[in-house]
Amino acid sequence: MAMAMEEVISRIVQELEDIRNSQPPPSISDSSLSDLQTLLHNDSESMDRFYDELSSKSLSPSNLVSALASAMDSGSSSLSLSASQVYLSMLLFPNSPVFTLFTPMAFLSLLRSIRRCLKHRPSGQADPNGSAQSSQIGTSRKRKMGPRGRGAKKRGRSTCNEDHESGESEFDFRLEKVMNLIHLDRFPDTLKSLIQTVAEIPVLGIEVCGNLDNYGRLSKFCSQILLEVLRPEHGDQAHSASEVLKSLSPMILQFKSQARTFALEFITIQMADAVNLSDGVKKALVNLPKYLVVKAPEKSEPRALAVDSIMEIVRILEFENQIGFVEYVMKMGQGKSNLRLLATDLILVLVISLKDPLCLNSKTEVKDSWGMKCLEALIQRCSDVVAGIRSRALSNLSQLVGVLSGDSRSQSVLKEVLGIGNGGEGRVNELLRRRCADEKAVVRKAALLLVAKLTGLFGCGFHGALLKTMGMACSDPLVSIRKAALSALSEAYRTSPEESVIREWLHSVPRLITDNESSIQEECENLFLELVLERICRSGSIELPPSKGSICSFEEDFELLFPEGVLGLLREICHGEVAPWVKKICTNLGKKNKLKPKIAKALQTIIQMSESLWSRYCLPIEKWTAPPGAWFVLSEVSAYVAKAVDWEFLHHHWELLDKDDMGVNITSPDTLGEIYDDEEDVEANSVAWAGDRVFLLQTISNVSIVLPLNQLQI
Repeated sequence: MAMAMEEVISRIVQELEDIRNSQPPPSISDSSLSDLQTLLHNDSESMDRFYDELSSKSLSPSNLVSALASAMDSGSSSLSLSASQVYLSMLLFPNSPVFTLFTPMAFLSLLRSIRRCLKHRPSGQADPNGSAQSSQIGTSRKRKMGPRGRGAKKRGRSTCNEDHESGESEFDFRLEKVMNLIHLDRFPDTLKSLIQTVAEIPVLGIEVCGNLDNYGRLSKFCSQILLEVLRPEHGDQAHSASEVLKSLSPMILQFKSQARTFALEFITIQMADAVNLSDGVKKALVNLPKYLVVKAPEKSEPRALAVDSIMEIVRILEFENQIGFVEYVMKMGQGKSNLRLLATDLILVLVISLKDPLCLNSKTEVKDSWGMKCLEALIQRCSDVVAGIRSRALSNLSQLVGVLSGDSRSQSVLKEVLGIGNGGEGRVNELLRRRCADEKAVVRKAALLLVAKLTGLFGCGFHGALLKTMGMACSDPLVSIRKAALSALSEAYRTSPEESVIREWLHSVPRLITDNESSIQEECENLFLELVLERICRSGSIELPPSKGSICSFEEDFELLFPEGVLGLLREICHGEVAPWVKKICTNLGKKNKLKPKIAKALQTIIQMSESLWSRYCLPIEKWTAPPGAWFVLSEVSAYVAKAVDWEFLHHHWELLDKDDMGVNITSPDTLGEIYDDEEDVEANSVAWAGDRVFLLQTISNVSIVLPLNQLQI
């Protein structure tokens, strides 16, 4: 046995003698690597004799290290891997001259070897020594179907697993032990390269590892090394932590993968624990979100991923550091366009994610709260010079308002800040008016969606110019804008019975029944059914209350009977600009069997109650006319629900209208307080009477189709 060891030592030393003067130093041969492995698996006495033999030949361990470094840098993956394993074993061998064997250059060669071991070779690229393992891995992933493809994939994964398990067994435990022996504080470049290599391994490992278990072990190895470099023995902890975080940042920002998950878990769990042991690590971690802000991409999806990653880290910081980052984001809002855009997204998630943004549970004034500053900053960005930022700010403001309005106290603060309900004079009214008329379509759409959100939450506090602007948007050239305007204006109508809102809706929405986009036509029909016809139906269930000697006028009492602005709605429906579209909508709904009998019954009830209340005031019946618009709508719907119209009802009202043969002046009930003496008013009332007569005749014509001949007598 001793004789065999002597031969092994002699062969190694002879090769080192042969290459001692070669420049650059050539790689050590495979046979010598095998001999070295034999020595390393033997007792320490064999290695001692080996070092003694080197000394007797005027050779130094550094000569061996140079040859090993060249092998580790060689193009052959098998030779490089073997040399790396031998080098690590020599460093860890008992009583080895560690400080002679360890050199920064050799250690860098070791790191490059590790990186190459894990890199995925392009398909078809063969190993210089005939190894095609990496090629098998590459091609196996592309073969999906057939026995051959499955076999190649299986063999590729098998080879991959073998390479990985071999590399892991040789590198992870040994590399960590080497770091316990050698302190890298004297070799800052080596430390930096080590950090970069280990941080790159999780990315490369995705291509190499065959399953999650292998990748989990690889990730654990990387975590152990990265935690090891944070020890004070390896240099300034703040600097080391900064290097670790910088090296992990690319995988955090660029894509969703196992590598990103590894990086975030390492930072938010293991590194967060190390914060308690070192102020330097804490400082680096606090600065990481700011570093990620600078590195964040501008494109939408990568930027959203960056925001998520940043918030993962901000959540683990102490509250005072979180507020420090909020202040940093406020400054970003005044910076370059890419920073303003990112700040717009960060403001939303900061307010949503962090506790008590408006300081409602603390002694701090709401106006001085960090959440209020965020809200103000977001409102400012709604007027940014860049259209993309304006639209993003409007969209985020819509989400933010939705989240904060869940609390009644927050809701009141929001209404105050936005100026909602101040008679249309609030700051948000002017902002939305300008943005709804913005030159960029994406901004107009975002503004209209915000209007719909605010209206749904707080009711309609928007008047005048903003309502007009929303109405104009219903005629926008872009389909998406017309849909957004339709939604916003309809939401305002749902929440407010005010006449100005009803008027704007009726003059803007029904005309969309002729839109060239079929989905808008259908939405127009559905909204008219919901907001007009169903509202009228609800009024049909109202009964005339007993007389109590009211001191109100007929008009006031009649308006009080019908909430939700139904009388104003009917009055505006028969407007010359609205009526043609209403006729078209009723025709479409009737053909689709969406008109229900209760609509006709409700209109009859409204007309009858008007007549009954008129009689209660002891006013001459020959001067009564139905509420404007009632006969018009009834004439349209009766064509499809004729059986719901009572023939006696029609006969009675035909007799009333027919009495004007004597030249009686007819006065409309919504304008009567006393008999008009003005000739223009008389003429207007005569026109209203004539219109009602036409609509009544049309209704009679519709109903007569379904009645027996013996009942058709007027």
